[in-house]
Amino acid sequence: MYGKWSQWKPVSDLPGKMYTEKLIETCDGLEITLMARDDSRGIKIIFPFSVISYQSTEEENRCKTLGFLDKEYGTDFYAKWTLFEVQDSVLLKWAREESIYGGCNDAIEMYRHVKQFTLITSDEFIDIITSYDPEIQLL
Repeated sequence: MYGKWSQWKPVSDLPGKMYTEKLIETCDGLEITLMARDDSRGIKIIFPFSVISYQSTEEENRCKTLGFLDKEYGTDFYAKWTLFEVQDSVLLKWAREESIYGGCNDAIEMYRHVKQFTLITSDEFIDIITSYDPEIQLL
């Protein structure tokens, strides 16, 4: 149900735990700014094209996910890190099945490459379903 989680490290020298400073959605894409707790540095994650789906959920509404992560990977896995890539999750399955292209062979091939990035910040989860890797800017 929860899939296979791995810490996502798109660039070196990232802060461990960060908070969401800004989340902006436009017709061009999605931009998320995360900052270290002491505001000394941060990261901007830019999805320059439209994403398939994203959701933001307060941490207290993801207790079962936190319980799964704690049992499967240990507390430090998620408590000291923010960026994750998730494979084989229910959310990915839902995105593939809900697509209007669900029965089209070309789209089925495209949806095999769909990715889930999950950001566990200091107080929320942000799940992003996309078919491409985002651009990363260190702040």
